[in-house]
Formats: sequence, C-alpha cells, structure tokens
Amino acid sequence: MNAAHWLVRLYPGAIRERWGADLELEVQAAGWRTWPNLAVSVAGMWLHPAIWPADSRAQRRQRAATMAISVAAACSFLTLAATELDTPLSAVAGTWPMTVCGVLMLLGTVLVAPRPRLTPGAAITVLRQAVRRLAAPAIVGAGVVACVHSGVDVAGVPAPVRLALLACWWSALAAGAVQCCRIVAGLGAGVAVPPRPGRLRLGIWILAGAGAGTAAVIFGVFVTGARHDPTSGAMGAALFVLVWAFVATVRDLRRLPQTG
Repeated sequence: MNAAHWLVRLYPGAIRERWGADLELEVQAAGWRTWPNLAVSVAGMWLHPAIWPADSRAQRRQRAATMAISVAAACSFLTLAATELDTPLSAVAGTWPMTVCGVLMLLGTVLVAPRPRLTPGAAITVLRQAVRRLAAPAIVGAGVVACVHSGVDVAGVPAPVRLALLACWWSALAAGAVQCCRIVAGLGAGVAVPPRPGRLRLGIWILAGAGAGTAAVIFGVFVTGARHDPTSGAMGAALFVLVWAFVATVRDLRRLPQTG
C-alpha cells in the first residue's frame, strides 16, 4: 500500500467511506508537500464529529454526545491527576469551587449521555460491552487497592515497586476512561437513543462551564502562587483547550443542516 492510502486511513471512517477514494487520488497527485496540510485536516475532522457525513440528525447527535463525553473524561482525568499527585495543585483539592465544578461535570455528562433503550436485548448488549471493556482496568485497579490496603508498611516497600503500583493505578484510570468512551461510541441506534437537541446543547454548555471553572482555579494557582509552577500552568492551559472543544461542538450542532 502506498503512503497516500495510509494517510487517508487516518481520517474518521465516515469521511473515508464518503470521500476516501477521491482524497487518496488527490494526495497521490499532489505529492508529499501536502502531507502537513493533510495532517491538520485529519486532526480537524476528529475534533468535529458532528459534521461528518451521517444518515440522520440522530446519528450526528450521537457522535456529538460521544465527543462531549470523551472531552469530559479527559478534563476529569487531568483534574484528578493535577490535584491528587504531589504538586502545588493539591492545595485546591476538595475546595468548594472544585467540588462545584465536579458536580457540574457529572451533571453535564448525564445530560449528554445516550439513553439505553428499555429492552432486554439493549440491556444485555450494554452489560456485555461494559464487562468486556472494563474488566481489565477494574481488575488492575482492584489489585492496586488491595496491595495498598494489605497492611504492609509503605516505607519498607522498595521505590521501584511503589512506582510500579502508582503507574498501574493511573494506567487503570486512564484505560477505564477510554473504554467508557468506547462503550458510548459503540452504542448503535438499536441499543441507545441519542439525547434530544436541547438537552445535548445544555449538557455541553454545562460541561464547558465546569471545565472553564476548573481551568480558572488551576490557572489561578499558577498566577497567584509564590512561584510559577509549570505543572499548574500546563494543566490550566490544557483544560482551556479542552473547553474550546465543547464550544466548537455546540457551534457545529447549530450549523448542521436540517436533514441528513
């Protein structure tokens, strides 16, 4: 297979199905000089799932909901990592602004989440997907918790073992977040009902507000701290970028055609 074919394969499946052959011919004709622009185009398409070719508006809402949940999971993971690890951001963990933002993040996620159909077949499908995708992260996380609460003196544990347990814990959390997003993405029309337009937009705006509030608190630590901690600045900037993904998704939903 030539390079053009592999580059076009980076596009989302819906884009490849509609325009894949034409894109491949265009890349072959233009040569390697178009590869940087192609990479930017690929990234842009993945960030705007609501505008991908679709069979219905419901399918577009399903994709937008999946995008919103994925970004919310990324925001929550970054926030947890920033406040739970040994950084200056630990001081804001558990404060009322972070608690309010956490509650809003949960509320927004519930609003945008597709609703499973109330049928035995749909319930079995969702349960099967959850077990298949979440079993490994759950087992790893439970193993780490069991080791930590086994009564062994932490001070006597070799440093490499402690680092390995820490890496396993955060890897399990990251894998669990990714697999939850994959479960939502894999729910077809026969299994779940996408959120209605009003509920979807409201949920995304709540997620955006929660993300912006969290980013403001974290970035405030960077600005007002005795020394400008690079972790605080990087985390705050990353969260602001993720908030823009929420705003862009709402904008895409408003610009959607009324059919297809």
